[in-house]
Amino acid sequence: MPSTRRRPIRSGGSSTTVRLVPQDPTWLYDFYMTHDLVLAPYHAAWSMRRRLVDEEIDVAYPPGLEHVPELDAPTCLDAWSRIHHALPAALRSRWAVHDTSQDPTRDSALFAPDGRPLIPLHPVTVAEGDLRALKGVRRAVRLGAEAHPSLVVTRRADGSADIESVAGPGDYLGTIDRTVAVLTLTSDEDVAILTAALTTALTADRPDDGAHGVRLSDHEYAAYERFADRLAAAAMTGEFIGERALFRARY
Repeated sequence: MPSTRRRPIRSGGSSTTVRLVPQDPTWLYDFYMTHDLVLAPYHAAWSMRRRLVDEEIDVAYPPGLEHVPELDAPTCLDAWSRIHHALPAALRSRWAVHDTSQDPTRDSALFAPDGRPLIPLHPVTVAEGDLRALKGVRRAVRLGAEAHPSLVVTRRADGSADIESVAGPGDYLGTIDRTVAVLTLTSDEDVAILTAALTTALTADRPDDGAHGVRLSDHEYAAYERFADRLAAAAMTGEFIGERALFRARY
């Protein structure tokens, strides 16, 4: 049972916002693992405990998640599911996660002004309440990680110390941090420019787009470059600076 009781996190309100989501297997892996490693297992244990409460059977949470302050498990899982449902088909396929050997720009319909293919970005409309629910998950895991570190240090009388690695909420924190950081990137002017470019139907003033994609103007590509800087910082939250540079170089 989670050791700290907190008010359940609920998704509220019907207001929506547009977020730019990358068709990038590196970030998609974290997005799906947030479901597979955290939300779905937590919900399964939470649900089973409620079903068996009268039978006094103690159902264990997955290792480390027993130290996460109690979440409103159905709401958090539903929030992730609605965001997943809002993604375009290309991002809803788990093959996008596992086929990491392919160049992310392969078959891309988004091009730089010089014709170079770019990693696609997709405007996705999501409920602000669902984003709040996932931010609540991140907050709960951070609190759990602070209270229950994954490294336990035992001091000996002779001054030496034993360091033991144990399952804890911190094992899941990087995955959740990176998922939420990308989904909550501020919708600034660059996002507005790119969203308009990616959602506007082919018009006469963009004759070189062709039927199979969008070629960004110099102005739009500058917005893409600035957004890619922010995206790399968010998608590589908690990683070494070299990993961030490698991620950014692909854009």
